[in-house]
Amino acid sequence: MCLGCSEHVHDENCQSQGGYHVHTALMGGELIAVGEHGSGYNLEVLIDESDHLSIYILDAHAERFVRISQPILEVLISEDDQSTVLILDAVADSATGETVGNTSHFRSSNSVQANSAFEGHIKSLRIGSREYNQTKILYSGTNK
Repeated sequence: MCLGCSEHVHDENCQSQGGYHVHTALMGGELIAVGEHGSGYNLEVLIDESDHLSIYILDAHAERFVRISQPILEVLISEDDQSTVLILDAVADSATGETVGNTSHFRSSNSVQANSAFEGHIKSLRIGSREYNQTKILYSGTNK
């Protein structure tokens, strides 16, 4: 699977004129593609300095933040044969003008284990007019 685009024009093998390309996470987290490559979106998943899970919504090429109207993201985490629902709240930021209901950043109120890998899914994610259900997320536990 191709993770990024430098030229934004590529063939079926995900090659641009410059060869293979990758997206770079804006906040230093891990990127997860949502929807079709090049016309979908990316999620950036990271554990912040306070050990809270953060998810940022990014554009198709992981170059810009994309604001959405959801007030929360429900994330079902599967770890060690157990499942936990983690609620990530929309984050307002006066520096960027983001508000609850118009933000690209979601953060858990509870801390999580920063060095533990996990997998899970986002129950429902609405970006613009598109709805994504059961969006799979993987976290390797390595971004801190």
